[in-house]
Order: sequence, then C-alpha cells, then structure tokens
Amino acid sequence: MGFVSRNGLHPDGVSVKLVSILLLCLTQLAFIAEAADRHASLQSEATDWLGHASALEKQRDWPSLLAWGQHWTRVEPGNATAWFVLGRANSEMKRYPEAIKAYRQDLDIDPDDVHALNNLGNAYRDSKQFRAAIAAYREALLRNPDFILAWQNLGLTFYTLNGVAGVTRALQQLNASDPALAEAWRNLAIDYSLSRDQRVAQRAIGVLRGLDAEQRRQMFEILFGKV
Repeated sequence: MGFVSRNGLHPDGVSVKLVSILLLCLTQLAFIAEAADRHASLQSEATDWLGHASALEKQRDWPSLLAWGQHWTRVEPGNATAWFVLGRANSEMKRYPEAIKAYRQDLDIDPDDVHALNNLGNAYRDSKQFRAAIAAYREALLRNPDFILAWQNLGLTFYTLNGVAGVTRALQQLNASDPALAEAWRNLAIDYSLSRDQRVAQRAIGVLRGLDAEQRRQMFEILFGKV
C-alpha cells in the first residue's frame, strides 16, 4: 500500500490532506521569496544604471560605456538619461551621427534637457555642422540663460564659423543697440576663443546672463539672423 495506511494516515499519523496543504504553503512561500528577491534585484539593477555609467565615464572607457548605453536604452527606451549616456559614448568615439540620433531621442523624451542640447551642439560642431550646432546652443540658452558652458560653446562656434571678420561685422550691428553687450560678446566670441582665458569668458557671461528674454531674443536675432 506504499507509505499510506488503510485509514488514510502516514505511519507518523499525519493526514495526506494536511501534508498536501503544507507542501502547497511551502511552495507558495518559496515563490513569494523568489519574487521578492527578483524584485529587489531589478530595483538594484535599475538604480545601478547611472552609477555604472558614471564609473565608466570616469575611467574614460568609452567602448564599455557605449555597450552599457546600448543595453540601457534597450531595457528602458523611455529613459532620457539612458539616451544621454549613449550619446556621450558615441561622441567620445567620434560616432557623431549616432550621437546626434541619441541626443535627439533624449530630447524627444525630455525637451528641456539643456545638457543634451549642449552636447547635441557639440556633436554637430565636431562633425562640422556649425549652423546646426549654433541652433542647439541657442535653444539651450533660451531654456536656461545661466548655462555657462552653452554660452562658451556658442561663442567658440560662432567664431569658428564666421572668423574675426564675420564676428566684427556682427558686433558692429550689435554695438548700435547696446555697446556694453557688444563688448561682452566680443570678449566671448573673439578674446576667449583665442586665449581660452576663463576670466575673460566669466566677465562676458556675467553680462549675458543678466539679459531678459526679450534682450536675449534681440541679441540672437542680430548675431544669428543670417546664420
């Protein structure tokens, strides 16, 4: 008769039904524990995405950062930061079309990501698309006029595209409406571009950051209306 006696009891006196219930409970508890462990693992993995990316960036391990960004964007395609990381890795590896695509995907998710706009401008600039670069920097500054790095990149790119003669012509037009603003822009677009002296840039940006939205719009129109 096997392990069950005629009266339905195990030799130790425990009913078959009770054993079945106990086994079912143990199975359910094991399943719950496994699910909890999996959930904790997923949470740990999710919070580690950016930390691992930051570590790879500090190591300047761009191929690994590229692979990490590709993996992250597949797992979380709606995460703007994942696309930013992918754009960063592609830029550092001089894969500019791929970087531009990644940063644009970031901006589709988060249009106010000024860091993505600045880096998009860098990718355009480094691929010699200077007008597109200027447009990206301008957009970043329209959203955040205190973004110093975007001001610096805008001045450098404007100088690269137009040269001293082109900058001088634009400054003559700007000087007619605001000599102090023209001087600040000359410091940023010419002096800083040639010397890379951060003190020069800081003085210029101090003036430019004080503009209100309308003043900024007018300045951009004078400087970039024909760019």
